Order: sequence, then structure tokens, then C-alpha cells
Amino acid sequence: MHELFAIVVFIAAYAMIVSEKVNRTIIALLGAVAMVSLGVFSEPAQIFSEYIDFNTIFLLMGMMIFVSIIKKSGIFEYLGTVALKLSKGSILRLYIYLTTIVAVVSAVLDNVTTILVIVPITLAVCDTIEVDPTPFVLGEIFSSNIGGASSLIGDPPNIMIGSAANLSFLDFIVNLGPVLLIIFLVSNALLILLFKKTLIQKKKDLESIHMGDPLKNNRRNFYISVSLLIITIILFVLQEVIHVPSSMIAILAAMLAAILIKPTNVEKSFSKIEWATLLFFVGLFIMVGGLEETGVLDQLANFMLTLSRGSFTTSKLLFLNVSGFASAFVDNIPYTATMIPIVESMKEFNPVLYGNLDPIWWALSLGACLGGNGTAIGASANVVGLAILKKSSAKPLKFVKFMAYGMLILIVSLLISSVYLLLFF
Repeated sequence: MHELFAIVVFIAAYAMIVSEKVNRTIIALLGAVAMVSLGVFSEPAQIFSEYIDFNTIFLLMGMMIFVSIIKKSGIFEYLGTVALKLSKGSILRLYIYLTTIVAVVSAVLDNVTTILVIVPITLAVCDTIEVDPTPFVLGEIFSSNIGGASSLIGDPPNIMIGSAANLSFLDFIVNLGPVLLIIFLVSNALLILLFKKTLIQKKKDLESIHMGDPLKNNRRNFYISVSLLIITIILFVLQEVIHVPSSMIAILAAMLAAILIKPTNVEKSFSKIEWATLLFFVGLFIMVGGLEETGVLDQLANFMLTLSRGSFTTSKLLFLNVSGFASAFVDNIPYTATMIPIVESMKEFNPVLYGNLDPIWWALSLGACLGGNGTAIGASANVVGLAILKKSSAKPLKFVKFMAYGMLILIVSLLISSVYLLLFF
């Protein structure tokens, strides 16, 4: 009976989250309360020690504070200004610089923050030189999701996977970096071909555009922000050597930024924490814990093993492609939270075949993160970027049109990822 309760509550909560009719944090917390109240957990006191991943919670919290502080230093605006100057009148070169900046920054900072700052700069430039901003916004959205997939802290699914599988920042860069670089290049090459009339044209007078000096009043904070960002990345890379959890590195970066940049305004910095997102994770972890407690996830794992027919290769491709298309339509955070315990339990069913789960983790990560490019609601960066475009452009990008481009990029990304997994894992 408890198993049935867990399934019904989870499916109902998931459906409500997908419908977006009620705030997802409220749904997740109500689902968690429902499972506890219905007796799904035999020992409710152990919920916080066994099922809530506090490493993920504190890693997200630390990066939220850190990003909210350093983005005020003008670091993003500075990068946009540099891209504009380096383009020297070439629309194509400007496109390449902006998408590259977005991809690189999204690997180490929050995707949504990157899009929130870069897209308005892009729209201002496109409006001034009378160029259609659509290919730029599309390229930046796709690049943010691709770049975010390349590191431990780039996208929430990776944070969750890294914590569950004990994978480091360097593990993600080394194992996923090469294939994501290829996907980035191929995806943008496709967009350039599709929008060649806009992107490949005569040079325009970009040098006459004056965006002002983004560092005029923030030069000190800018240098501090860049230094802290470099130090944070180095610490993440050396995580396995120094034996410090990723969550503690993020908290350290946030506290140093608060002390050095906003020492008299710490409370305001803390107010930037997205508590709704963190509480959503807490509720989600408890609901998924209910499925694990009642054995539902073990049955799902067994079903996945049956579909793979005892083939490790089939399992990799199954997790990659199912995750990719599923994450295009549903939030990849609850999807990943559901799949993680399933992957973990595979070793119990067949210790010989699934002795090394790393390839499965990489397949899940690639599918969950890249799937966000499939539709307009596939990732938060998509929603934010398109909303900004709609407010500022006479040609907003409709859901179906975005999906046409997004699905093309997603299918190509999954094909490249499939070949990569087959060749190297």
C-alpha cells in the first residue's frame, strides 16, 4: 500500500510541476509532506540524513550568493564590450564571439544569469546596426545549455550527478569537455548556415557604437571578481587533491566575495539566495526518497535493465537518448533526481555488468543537460532569453519555431554524444 501511495503522490506532483499551474516549490513540499503523512517512510527521522543531498543544496546556495555579488562588478558587460570591439564590423565574428563568451561563462556560472546580462547587450547592438537578433539569441541560448553541461557547477543536473556519483569538477571537464566542444562547434555551424543571410553579410560600422565603460565605477570590484573566479575554478579542479567538498568551495567563494566586495551589505547579498529553488530541491529529494524507500526505483531499474537486454552499450544509449528527449519537455531537475537512484541501484542487480557506472552517469548528464535545447521550456535559460527577446523585438520567437531549431540542435547533439559514448566509453 505504501508503494502505491508513493507512486500516486509522485506522479500527481510531477504532473503539477510540468503543468506549471502552481509554483513547483509548493508542489514539491506538499508532495514531501503527503508521503511522510501517509507513512511511506518507516523511519521519518532518517529522511534528512539518508535522502536529502545537502552537498547539492549548499553548492547551489554558495554559487547563488557568489554570482549575485560578482555580476554587479560589470564583468559581463565588459565581455560584451570586448566582443564588440574585436568583431571589427563583422556580424559573423560578433556572433561567434558572443556565443563563445556565453558557453565559457555558463560553464562556471549560472546559465540564467549569463543570459540575463548578455542577451540585452546583444539586442541593443542588433537594434543599433539594424540586424535581426533571432540567430544571436538562439545561438546564445543553445550555447548556454551546451556550456553549462561541461562542468560540475554549470547546470543543476550535473551538480546532482556529481554529488551522487562522487565526480569532481575536473572529471566533468575531462570526460564531457571534448564532446561538448564538438557539439558547440557543429551546432553553431548549423545556425550560421540557417541564418547565413543575417550573419554573413557586408561589414557594418560597429566601432561607432558606444556602450560606455562598464568598469567606470567598479574597477576594484571587477579585479576582485575575476581573481575570486579564477581561485574558485582552481579549487574545483584541485577538489580531489585537497579533499574539500564542492559545496564548501562554493561557500568559501561566496563568503570571500561578500567580505571583499560587499563587507557592509552582507544581509542584502544573502537575500539573493533563491530559497524557492533550494526548498524545491528539498521537497524533491524527499519525494524521490519515498520511491526509493518503497522499492519503486528498484523496479524501474530492473525495467531499464530488461530494455537493455543485458547490454552495457544499449544501457548507455538508452539513458542518453531517453534523457535527452524527456528533458526537452519536462524539467530536467526532477527528472535527474528520479534517475539518479535508478542508476545507483543498477550495480546491485548486475555487479559484473555495471561494475563501473561512470559511462552511465555521463550519458545521463549529457541527455539531461542537452535536452534543454529541445523546446522553449526545456531549460530556464530558454524561458528567460525568449522573454527578453519578446519584450524588445517586433519579431518574438514562437514556441513551434523555437522547437524546430531546438529539436534539430538536440538531435544532432544526441547523435554526436552517442558516437562519443560508443567510441570512448
